[in-house]
Amino acid sequence: MSNLPVTNPLSNLTMNDMKAVSSMYGGLAKSARFAVRIAPAKLHLEANYGPFLRDFTYLCEAAEMPGRGFLSLDVRYYGPNQKLPYQTQYEDTTMTFLCRSESFERQFFDDWMEMINPTNSFDFSYRSDYETTIEIMQLAEYSAEAVVGPNQPGANRKPKETYRITLYNAYPTLINPQPVTWADDQFQRLAVTFTYHKWRRAGYDPAVTSNPDLVKGRTNIMRGTTPNRE
Repeated sequence: MSNLPVTNPLSNLTMNDMKAVSSMYGGLAKSARFAVRIAPAKLHLEANYGPFLRDFTYLCEAAEMPGRGFLSLDVRYYGPNQKLPYQTQYEDTTMTFLCRSESFERQFFDDWMEMINPTNSFDFSYRSDYETTIEIMQLAEYSAEAVVGPNQPGANRKPKETYRITLYNAYPTLINPQPVTWADDQFQRLAVTFTYHKWRRAGYDPAVTSNPDLVKGRTNIMRGTTPNRE
């Protein structure tokens, strides 16, 4: 075994350093601290589903902060091949909802699929009629500052949002099968897969513009200069 000297050894790898780093910026985020909000599409409003959609913020048991990838091509100039990106790719996302006894949740998504592709003709509707926006929010471990209202005996602590991703032009593409069994008495759940055109981060990503200073704005974000939140 060689005994070569290491000129740049790692340092500050103690437990106290680990605690100091993990406690910064509000501490470690927990996956259970999240909320989802589905905005009503045009056909939802026509079917009077607008008020019902508010319930999904409480009934959404599991969701995903969607990822982003690049399609790439192998290019060779000299030496090994290099991969060069040519298009952004957004993968579909799946959300799981708790179901209540009268099956309104299943009925809603069945109706949404029917709005997209009515089974009496199987002609697809206009996309602008059934697509919507979906917000996925990461929440802090502790609530924001207490807010006392005029008719509230105590403090009404509001959740503190730390990150938000908004899916644009979203609609369901698959209602997953719901297993039923006599082997247990668990709550019924419904998993729905959504597709969307793109997502943006509220307060971080620059607005769509042809301004050449857009590149400068991206550089400021990477350097830690956070824009004003929306």
